[in-house]
Amino acid sequence: MKREECRACKSKKLILFLDLGKMPLAGGFLKDLNAMSFEKVYPLQVYVCQECSLVQILEIIDPEILFQDYSFSSSTVKPLIKHFKEYAIWLKTKYNPEFVVEFGCNDGILLKQFEYLGIKNCGVDVSENITEIARKSGLDVITGYFDESAAESIKKSFGMADLVTGSNAFAHNDDPEILIKAASCILKHEGHLCLEVMYAGDLLEMLQWDTLYHEHLTFYCLKTITVLLNNYGFHVIDAERIPMHGGSLRIVATRDSKQKVQTSVSKLLKYESEKLLSNPETWRNFGQNIGKKIEVVRKTILNLSKNNRIWGYGAAGKATLWVNTCQMDYLEAMVDASPLRAGKLMPGTHTPIVFPEELKANPPDYIFVTAWNYAETIKSNEEWFNGIWVTPLPDLKFF
Repeated sequence: MKREECRACKSKKLILFLDLGKMPLAGGFLKDLNAMSFEKVYPLQVYVCQECSLVQILEIIDPEILFQDYSFSSSTVKPLIKHFKEYAIWLKTKYNPEFVVEFGCNDGILLKQFEYLGIKNCGVDVSENITEIARKSGLDVITGYFDESAAESIKKSFGMADLVTGSNAFAHNDDPEILIKAASCILKHEGHLCLEVMYAGDLLEMLQWDTLYHEHLTFYCLKTITVLLNNYGFHVIDAERIPMHGGSLRIVATRDSKQKVQTSVSKLLKYESEKLLSNPETWRNFGQNIGKKIEVVRKTILNLSKNNRIWGYGAAGKATLWVNTCQMDYLEAMVDASPLRAGKLMPGTHTPIVFPEELKANPPDYIFVTAWNYAETIKSNEEWFNGIWVTPLPDLKFF
């Protein structure tokens, strides 16, 4: 199914600026070669709204397909553990909430930090296999969608929330208004809505085209999300760029008009104006630059593969895009520490995914780090490796 109007402002003035053809789902890992006959591909096209500047993918994949056996467990990624520990402390220091609700809570990586800080909490996530992990660790987590019905249920059990948060969860929802309405339902009037979203500014600046896959439906700039939140009585009081996932936007909003708006908001809006994030031509140029970058990486790594053994590292969504757009069926293996992925096959190329221990047993000449945003952490974990590391973004780099 394909949307015909913008998710934020309902405009039909949508401009296609990047067409990656048909792609398998980023998390569509195959259990074995027998599953190949069931593998599907879907159009992957990226648009920008002329009215509100929301960058978005209009093709909608059934959430039951995307999330029923979800392969991303946040607690297996060391930099994310550090991020959410710092985020929890930041929230407690700034807003000192007594009760927090998190939507898109994954395996409870942030909720655990609230537990350590003595903050009452409850989480919601649509992925049954992931929420089961969270519940086994003793957390209050609901499997399902964060909508007004879920909010009412939580309110009945726990009371009104001082703070509602979601990290990279907005991007996974076709209708962001459902999330905002749910937050409105359970938040105290003076409470705070704290969001971490995929940021269009970093998408543009870092050429992060490899985050553009079917799970990630939206990439916000501050201007866009401000308009969306204003429609439901929220106003943004704080905003900052954060390094999570290679570049994200953290915003804090409230319905309490007495709360002071920080200067960070106007500064970021000025940056977005200077970078012409609202100009469709900016995004057309981005699309052209991405096509050139993909071709450079494709040719370079293909030439290397003729006389060298190459493995990949990091079987996340980014990996699916790189190996399929660059036709990297020559990779011997893809390394990943997550038990939800290791032992399976990459979508599209069917490259075997292996645990890091197998890398040490049979080291290649080159490692192509698809999870380039965690390259330093990966390299430090594999200090013994004497071959050459390669990262494709922000620029093709050998080290």
